[in-house]
Amino acid sequence: MKKKLKQYCFLVLNLFSIYLFGNFALPFLDEKLGFKEAHDILKEEKIEAGAWYYIFVEKVGPSSENIRHSLKFDPKSRKNEN
Repeated sequence: MKKKLKQYCFLVLNLFSIYLFGNFALPFLDEKLGFKEAHDILKEEKIEAGAWYYIFVEKVGPSSENIRHSLKFDPKSRKNEN
């Protein structure tokens, strides 16, 4: 029972630490390291920096097929048939 209580205390402490880091340390570092201007430009221009644009490109289909065949027929992955 004491072990469970200790684990829950660590969980709460870690969640609180993550909250403090995300809401206070990261904005402070953002400003001090000079990334604030770049982040403001991304917000103003409505650039989706985390978006996966390349999954909607038509050229991905043939290239993914090439990769699949390269992995399937890789000479290094074949067993020696001597």
